[in-house]
Amino acid sequence: MKLKLIRLFFLSVFCILSIHVSSQEFELDEYRAEIGILGGGSYYLGDANSAIFNSTQLSFGAFFRYRLNPRIAVKAEFVSTKINGAFTDGNSQLVSFTNPVKSLDLTGEFNFFDLEKNEYKQYSKIFSPYIFAGVGMMNYSYSDTLRFTPSIPFGLGIKVKLGKRWNLNGQWTTRLLLADNLENNKYLNNTNKLNGSNPLNNDFLSTFTVGISYDIWKKHCDCLNSSVRKKSH
Repeated sequence: MKLKLIRLFFLSVFCILSIHVSSQEFELDEYRAEIGILGGGSYYLGDANSAIFNSTQLSFGAFFRYRLNPRIAVKAEFVSTKINGAFTDGNSQLVSFTNPVKSLDLTGEFNFFDLEKNEYKQYSKIFSPYIFAGVGMMNYSYSDTLRFTPSIPFGLGIKVKLGKRWNLNGQWTTRLLLADNLENNKYLNNTNKLNGSNPLNNDFLSTFTVGISYDIWKKHCDCLNSSVRKKSH
């Protein structure tokens, strides 16, 4: 049921915004950074789950992106979610668990197109696929204590400019936890080498999200280039 709601949410957002994008006129990119919110779904791969999209949970968060140029950006992203799973213990009893998880990622992004509406650039677009990778930290409970464990986030997405200062962001993120204790259960840790989902014996957390952002931090006016462009017309 949750997965159907997430799919319906994504479809509704993309349908509404695609209509909005088609009716907009865009100007040159005037801002250095953007702040936004995101929402979607998440699932984990580990000792108690080896199938993608199994036990999908809701996720939400916020992000800040700084554009170094139209192709390259750095982003800080915070996501809050939880993981669900079940396993059979030593007494052949089915045990289920839920563990809230928070992640903070710092990643570098590469756009395949110049993400701006600029008639003077051949490869500038109001949309662009992108890839990213970086470093992160995940916070979760294990043995009645809060753990802060490093992670490696990576993934891909697509960005769309909705107007002069609004943007749409669709993203798939996978986070490799540098540990095997995301389930908050001692029976499912790496001492028994139970994790068959990957050869590193580590847990993964994946999220698929849609985000809306607003441009901030206006660039200094390039008055010389502006005057040249006006004269050329």
